[in-house]
Amino acid sequence: MFAYANTAVVIPISLVAITTELGLTYTQAGALSLIGSLMQFAILLASIPISAFIGKIRPLRWGMWILALGLLIFTRVMGFVSAFLVITIIAFGQAVVEALITPLVEDIHPGDDGSNQVLLHSFWPMGVIFGTLVIGEALTRGVSWRTIFLILGLACIIVGALYPRRSRAHLPRSRADFSHAGEILSQPIFWVMGFALFFAGGAEGGLTYWSATYIQVEYGTLARAGGMGTAFFALGMAAGRIFSSRIAGKFGLKRILMVSTVVALAGGLGFTLVRSLPTLYVLMVIMGFCIAPFWPGIQTLTVRKMGVDPTMVMAFLSCFGLLGFSIMNFTMGIIGDLSGLRTSFLVVPAALAVLLLLLSIGGRLTPEKPRPY
Repeated sequence: MFAYANTAVVIPISLVAITTELGLTYTQAGALSLIGSLMQFAILLASIPISAFIGKIRPLRWGMWILALGLLIFTRVMGFVSAFLVITIIAFGQAVVEALITPLVEDIHPGDDGSNQVLLHSFWPMGVIFGTLVIGEALTRGVSWRTIFLILGLACIIVGALYPRRSRAHLPRSRADFSHAGEILSQPIFWVMGFALFFAGGAEGGLTYWSATYIQVEYGTLARAGGMGTAFFALGMAAGRIFSSRIAGKFGLKRILMVSTVVALAGGLGFTLVRSLPTLYVLMVIMGFCIAPFWPGIQTLTVRKMGVDPTMVMAFLSCFGLLGFSIMNFTMGIIGDLSGLRTSFLVVPAALAVLLLLLSIGGRLTPEKPRPY
């Protein structure tokens, strides 16, 4: 998860350098995120039968190596078309990790109250913090973004090689039959929570993908300052996920998600009004803290309410989240070209408002379980 996070932020942090060298518009930069998400959508669906037949551990190792291959090839791109094509390889590897690592933890900790799942996902913002600070500093010191991609590719090869063997874990088999997919897709709670993750992913994606560029363009700063903005957001996410993992059993995921959405919505409405960079950094920490439980919390809560195979339902839900992540990024890129990046960030509170509505509906669709999930 830590390595995956670094590969996910390398493009956003390097976006100003990449767009300048390759001559890309904001819309084209957003399109890179969109095509990556479409590829991830397809691979997420394919991962369900793959995990059922050969397990989750070997595909996770292969996914890291495919991701590494894409990063290494990206060091040779010379324009939008080549970047567009190579992003699909990177997204392929990322999708395998995204699809299988969350249900793998569910297999290891069946019946978990959400604490282990949220704790796993805390390694995502930790990787974002590390990556943004190191990459931002390296770019500021004149290191080429191509060199950074090369180093990350080599790191992913090492992580894949070090991944534990399948024989070290005895895990339950996943269901991948069409009848089980029908059981999932026929329940209204799945669609409500799926679209909830779509908008949650959109809010998280907008802040993760565009914040560094926004800070560099709107405040006239260097890559270091842009990277720090994303790092502050990730710092809030890391703290929020660790904190949520500690209180999930006591307060319940539904209550945590509702309160977090309300506070994040208020922060999102104030985002475009901030003119001071230090104040913006503080707001980024708050936004990260509140958005932190969305992705793992919505997935775990849905599995608990539906009582279905976690691999299949979590893969389906991740499809919604990834599409929301990239479609919002693409939309913000279009708005950025038309009206400026500051205006484009109004998409974030709009997504959070819809998320709040969907969580309210989802909470009423099925009776609460005896335990406070």
